Amino acid sequence: MTEASGPVLKVHDARLVLPADLEPGSTYDVLLNDRHVWSVQPQNDTKPGRGGLVAKWPASLTRHLVGQAEVVIREHLSGAVVVSAHHVFRGETDKTVDVVDRAGNPLIIDKYGKLIRPLSAEGTDTLDELMDQVEDLITAMREKAGVPTFIAYGTLLGAVRNGQLIGHDNDLDIAYVSEHDDPVDVIREAYRIERALLADGWSVRRGSGARLNVRMRLSDDSVRFVDVFTAHWVEGVLYIPQDTGFRLPKETILPLTTVELLGRQVPAPADHETLLAATYGPGWRMPDPSFKYETPRWLSRRIGGWFGGLRTHRKQWDMFYGAHKSALPTKPSAFARWVAEHYPSDRPLLDIGAGNARDARWFAKKTGRPVTAIDYTVGAMVRAQRRTGDGIPLSFQLVNLYDTREVMALGVRLSRAEQPADLYGRFLLHALEDLGRDNFWRLASMSLRSGGLLFLEFRTHKDRGRPKTFQQAGRRFLKPAQVVAEIEAHGGRIIHQESGTGLARFRDEDPHVCRIVAAWS
Repeated sequence: MTEASGPVLKVHDARLVLPADLEPGSTYDVLLNDRHVWSVQPQNDTKPGRGGLVAKWPASLTRHLVGQAEVVIREHLSGAVVVSAHHVFRGETDKTVDVVDRAGNPLIIDKYGKLIRPLSAEGTDTLDELMDQVEDLITAMREKAGVPTFIAYGTLLGAVRNGQLIGHDNDLDIAYVSEHDDPVDVIREAYRIERALLADGWSVRRGSGARLNVRMRLSDDSVRFVDVFTAHWVEGVLYIPQDTGFRLPKETILPLTTVELLGRQVPAPADHETLLAATYGPGWRMPDPSFKYETPRWLSRRIGGWFGGLRTHRKQWDMFYGAHKSALPTKPSAFARWVAEHYPSDRPLLDIGAGNARDARWFAKKTGRPVTAIDYTVGAMVRAQRRTGDGIPLSFQLVNLYDTREVMALGVRLSRAEQPADLYGRFLLHALEDLGRDNFWRLASMSLRSGGLLFLEFRTHKDRGRPKTFQQAGRRFLKPAQVVAEIEAHGGRIIHQESGTGLARFRDEDPHVCRIVAAWS
């Protein structure tokens, strides 16, 4: 670590200490070996501490922090270097910190704390190809789905600022105008639009009742995404879920005008400056890569109540599986083998919270029973599908247990199936908050009344202080008696229960877990 007179930067493996006299509302870029990887605003991203302002390294960045690095703090707008220091992360003097993906593309921390491949890293040809597809999508929205569509959020912001895409973004945003004012009708229309896009050949996934995501594969085999939002009015308030709820008239959006983006004229809201000021504040013209949405609680609750969402709590798991995908086991767990040995069956099986689907794949391949791997971590599900060979009776489904609508729809479908299914949840229960766990019991109660069993393995309260191979936020160490009481309160009965160590060993970890088999029939 190098210190000099004047402002001093102190760098540690877990945090960095910035000079105390930085402007609270200004944005500062953090560079590692001449690469911009992160931006901070002192008033939002630091806390006063010994020697200055303390900022923890983002969790998604830490796996890259191995080796030597020249750490530079610079003003974002002027580019002036404020302070710098040399640091060796984890004592690895023979390595150099390099924040890139497997293909060597630079990565940067986005507004959600996730490492992304920024648009600024793309060449002109790639951006032209991407914009060709975006224009085609806007045309399909207008002509195939029949809704006026415009660029929105960060894409609109960059276009109006300087006619460019925002460099630290990694996707594009568009929105369409719905004339419906009842959220139920807005959702019905959104599903109609999804069907129209699918029929037109687009790769579409759903984020909520009013939000879609379109996957675009480019000629270099890279993938970019376009978020498709719904703009609609309820009692004079313009909603563009997830972060917009402002009392703005329809004339703010309609009739659409155009703005220039990368040399092309693209559709935009009629009064785009008013919309941008409402969304990003009066300083919206000033670039700020540290910007984070501060969605009011009333708006989050209203949007969540109307439209639900597949995204709740998903990002932490997207980041986990992205960071550890090569380190996670691919062979079946001891619990899967135990279930197959003690409770053989040809009934369909649903692996809830399947993760990388190692158990689901083994059940399908080993037993031949139809298996559905269910999770809401899109990246893990996509990678699992790629690893699944032809002829294996394994399917995949995205469901968020925090979205009661999704859970109820799945429960209804299972309750009406000709053959009852088994539900399987290994290391699921202790990863759920109360709402998710309650919805899981609701799903079990709905789907197992006519037969089938529930298989659970989870960390108990006695595992709290034991060594862990992977550190994860949000683990809940459950008392078996509490889980039993919740099952019985929802109409289930316990068939088998055991707890202890030696049941779920992994590398040097031997967690204290509980196994439960329950039925509702």
